[in-house]
Amino acid sequence: MEVTILIKKFLSLFLCLTCILTLAACGKKAAPITLPQADKITSIDITIEENTVSHSDKTWMSEIIADISSSKPTKKESVQDVPQAESYIRIDFRHETGTITIFAYEDRGKYYLEQPYQGIYKTDRKLFERLKGTD
Repeated sequence: MEVTILIKKFLSLFLCLTCILTLAACGKKAAPITLPQADKITSIDITIEENTVSHSDKTWMSEIIADISSSKPTKKESVQDVPQAESYIRIDFRHETGTITIFAYEDRGKYYLEQPYQGIYKTDRKLFERLKGTD
């Protein structure tokens, strides 16, 4: 009889912990976007379809970095090298030791940034239009 009570308590505790861990995992948000330090960036290349424009103006780059850094993490996961969007803007941050790539895209009237395998972030139309060069 005592063993049965012990097993019931153990199972109750196990189920409770399983539920807590499951809820915690579902509520996970993406980590902040990882960018190189602004003074280490040599250029930002913006690619739309087959056209690439390279920007090296420090003021423009600082503004873009500030806008990207202020984007909000979502609960969506980035699980591939490129977004699952029909069309997107590729943003390559070139710096002394390599390149960091982020993608911008629109989905059903909302605007997102995606850093592959890092996370998906909500941004605004203003940044998206600026990247397209229509601002």
